[in-house]
Amino acid sequence: MRFRLIAVVTGSLLGSAGHSFAGCDLAAPDGAHAGGEACIRPWLDTHMHINQLQYVGTAESYKLAPSEAMLSLIRMGGEKDAEALDFGQAPLAQQLDAGARSLEFDVAYDPKGGLFKSPAGASMASDLLDPVYVSAMSQPGFKVIHVLDVDFRSTCLTLKDCLTEVATWSRAHKNHLPILIALHANDAKTPMPGATKPIPFDADAFAALDAEIRAVFQPDELITPDQVQGAHASLHEAVQASGWPVLGKARGKVIFLLDDPAKKTDLYAGAAKSLQGRPMFIATDESSPLASFICIEDPLKDQDRIAKAVAAGFIVKTRADAETREARDGKTARRDAAFASGAQIVATDFLMPDKKIGAYQVSLADGHKAQCDAKLPGKQCADWDERPRLITAAAH
Repeated sequence: MRFRLIAVVTGSLLGSAGHSFAGCDLAAPDGAHAGGEACIRPWLDTHMHINQLQYVGTAESYKLAPSEAMLSLIRMGGEKDAEALDFGQAPLAQQLDAGARSLEFDVAYDPKGGLFKSPAGASMASDLLDPVYVSAMSQPGFKVIHVLDVDFRSTCLTLKDCLTEVATWSRAHKNHLPILIALHANDAKTPMPGATKPIPFDADAFAALDAEIRAVFQPDELITPDQVQGAHASLHEAVQASGWPVLGKARGKVIFLLDDPAKKTDLYAGAAKSLQGRPMFIATDESSPLASFICIEDPLKDQDRIAKAVAAGFIVKTRADAETREARDGKTARRDAAFASGAQIVATDFLMPDKKIGAYQVSLADGHKAQCDAKLPGKQCADWDERPRLITAAAH
């Protein structure tokens, strides 16, 4: 990892972000001169923008490992196929407690209910379905599924349930760093006999997805494209002009991102090519007027591109590992490249080690929730959850 983090306890929290702090000079050039250790947190909340930090998040945040019967069926297509799916994540609250500040959900559109309650793979593998699964899948609403008909086990089966778990945790930890929730529209039919025919995402599906987000989170719990763009002509212009909110205005909030190919993000933006009034940002390329989040999967191949995007003001999400290969092979080059690239969000399937696979893990030193961005180094950075600590960053 690029930085060695040195933590120093700064004392008790004086109050919530945005309040005045007696005796603190919030106009000081840095937190150390703001009026003592107790002033470091409010100074940082006033001056540090959310794109200046680096976080760890989980990919397939909801996923449970397939049953042994299902894995046997998957192995018929090859051992690596089975290995790629043979992992699971902890419950969402446990991930958030462990420091995840980015989550991802693959969502399938099911407006009438029942579309995914009888997976073809379960039938072929003689895999007995849990009645809880069948009941949840019978209800109308978006379902959270990794691979339709095959890899369908989840800690939270519906998007509403997943989002409610995040909202419950967030409201109980009001000073948390902002949580990014990336959504992927899952309408890919699995090539197998009897496979479910998913409903393609269209404008109505995305409108329903927006409504599902707003049904769980209140407006003051969200950071939206409109808030970031402000009076600027475009999101692209806003983020290049430090339009990202400072931590004091971002604490306790959630950010939604539609992380999908252009065909779907263009559909979401609509004919007006605008995110006005919508709760989600979109993943796009650096040249788009809607550019704010850039998703770049491979930090080894695209480290220079990531570094340039970060320097330009964008928030970049990348992957430390994929398909369990790094964990099974014990290789950390991709993980190390992800941190060194400066990508603010480093996603992994192994926030915590999987004992069945090995010791591989992706986390920040000493359990910190964030660290100074490798490409945007400052004099100081902080672990700004409920017990603030000053963290200075020193290169190895």
